[in-house]
Amino acid sequence: MTKAGSKATLALIVSVACAAPVRAGGSLGLDEVLTAVAKAPKLVAEIQAELDKNNLKVADVICTAARHGNQWKYLGGGRAAPYECDIGKRSITIEADGVYFDARGKSLGNLDKADPKRAKTLKEDNFRWSWATP
Repeated sequence: MTKAGSKATLALIVSVACAAPVRAGGSLGLDEVLTAVAKAPKLVAEIQAELDKNNLKVADVICTAARHGNQWKYLGGGRAAPYECDIGKRSITIEADGVYFDARGKSLGNLDKADPKRAKTLKEDNFRWSWATP
């Protein structure tokens, strides 16, 4: 590959990476997931029951989630649904609808509509989850 071809390929990779605002994975503790899904008491109860069944504590479980990229001025590195956690011999995947808000609390819309330079907070709701045995 020529030097010009290498630069073009690199530019393409960077542009694709920047176009995928919340796609990379990142780890987080189950405590952070429970905070994010606190508005869904049935979900929290199911997670707690699975922990109890396996004699596990919240601190024993590490989860993964989507991660906001660096193009998100205020949210870069922050996590968002989908969340995935292995609890004992089962795993749970949690999906959610998210809406982004600017510094004044004005809605910027969902992931596809929000401006990464203006989005200051993310609020998730309408949680949906499924359990699986890996």
